[in-house]
Amino acid sequence: MTAAQTYFDGLILQGYPNDQALSYTQQYYPDFLPVTAAAPMPMSMPIPQPMAQQPFQPQPMAQPMMNNTPVAMAPIGEPKPIMAWAAVGCIAAALILCMMGQFGNSWQVSSEDDSISLGLRNMAIDCSEQQNESNCISLSYTLLAEDMEKAANENPPSDPMVKGDIENYCENSYDIVLSIATATNDDALRTEAGEGRETCLKNDSAGGISGIILWLGIIGVLASTVMLVMSMLGQTLPGGIENHGRISSWVSGGIILLAAIIWMVMKDNLDDLLTTGSSFYLTLLAGLLAVGAGVLDMLDKRE
Repeated sequence: MTAAQTYFDGLILQGYPNDQALSYTQQYYPDFLPVTAAAPMPMSMPIPQPMAQQPFQPQPMAQPMMNNTPVAMAPIGEPKPIMAWAAVGCIAAALILCMMGQFGNSWQVSSEDDSISLGLRNMAIDCSEQQNESNCISLSYTLLAEDMEKAANENPPSDPMVKGDIENYCENSYDIVLSIATATNDDALRTEAGEGRETCLKNDSAGGISGIILWLGIIGVLASTVMLVMSMLGQTLPGGIENHGRISSWVSGGIILLAAIIWMVMKDNLDDLLTTGSSFYLTLLAGLLAVGAGVLDMLDKRE
């Protein structure tokens, strides 16, 4: 027996006429038609005549029966929050990994001993494992200094990890080799120094362009995080932008992946002296997580 038939029969038992019971029932179950076998029941019980004086629209009597209807009409495909939480987790992880990639100093590392590591536009030289640590620190400090001549006359730091800009290293290395070529009047060495400088500066250019694009991706991921969280909590933002978190995460993920791809295409490994480091892979993973967050949010909305 259906909930509608039960509701109808209950009204009949309370003394409502067939037509009035049918009218009340169809207010909640528009397609309901009474089963013919249930209709004779009120005919065999005309005794509760006192109750028959209450058919005149006692709304409170219909309301208690109404409480049974939500059980029969409970939403079947209500969205499950697990996908929304997973989407927020992915976009938050993407933001953290993207920041690690932006400021990381291991986009490239030396292929032999990891003593040299490059970020997007900076590099670090680790002299702790060198046989002559003091000479390594002094030379590295000079090569990475913005003013090489001034740095050569200064006392180098005691920290074996020396850091500076890639551009400074390229220019200072070129000046040293060029001075040797000029002193020896070696045109071949001079040409080689120029080519080495251009090759070295490719990494600085690749890091500069990718870094700018990566900042756009970070801003987009941050905005996506806010949108997805507000949408999950049911909060509204100006212009209803909380509903665009899915699209924002897709676009942001694409921008992050684009930054990583551009860097990979433009950079130079300096004749296999350098190899791809962990910061690149963290950035790549950040882009994939941002795209995945949009996919999870889409699946949540469709459940």
